[in-house]
Amino acid sequence: MWDSPRDLNALANLIFFLAAACLLYAAVSLFIRLPLFELRELKVEGMTNHISKDQVEFIVKRMRGNFFTLDIGGVRSDFEKLPWVRRVSVRRSWPHRLDVKIEEHVALARWGTDQLVNTYGEVFDASTDAVLPHLSGPQGSSMDVAREYSTFSRTLLPIGRHVLNVTLSERRSWELGLDDGMVIELGRDRMEQRLSDFAALYERTVGHLDKRTNYVDLRYENGFAVRVPGLKAAA
Repeated sequence: MWDSPRDLNALANLIFFLAAACLLYAAVSLFIRLPLFELRELKVEGMTNHISKDQVEFIVKRMRGNFFTLDIGGVRSDFEKLPWVRRVSVRRSWPHRLDVKIEEHVALARWGTDQLVNTYGEVFDASTDAVLPHLSGPQGSSMDVAREYSTFSRTLLPIGRHVLNVTLSERRSWELGLDDGMVIELGRDRMEQRLSDFAALYERTVGHLDKRTNYVDLRYENGFAVRVPGLKAAA
């Protein structure tokens, strides 16, 4: 090769190209780290009812880099660790701004012993003093329970009753607790239809009694059973 001018020229060109590429890389790296590209503004959008200014400032203090070098994924991860945050998008806005769009969880009910479930049926960890219904069920059933809670609530709304508790057992049997203390057993099949039939007959049956009904069993094919404290059967 050393005796071949052609090979030597090719090697020289390759070395020159590599050197130029290294210099260009160094120049670009130095250029994008100039104070000229420092981030000077953070714009936070979305519902932030549960996110405080202190929490945002804490995340800002952890940010390292400028417009080009900032780890966008890391910033997104920091925001998503906040208890009430469901989803976050982060993007750069030329020349000095970072745009953060936050979607918060909207609590639908309490779930299990110490968690919450949102309007999508997703379970999340957070705390609130709000008065919320209580839902429970086997692991992975939160979406089903949240969906049925909404359906049951709409069904009972015309008779003035509100669902406070929904329980789905391991055997997939449903039980409701209402605002007047009534417990309704729905069973495992045709729950929505059974509850709809009960609501249609409510005023002529349970709603007509002068005593409070504390238990209704709808797991019968052609009727339902009630338990009324102090009510005596007629002769």
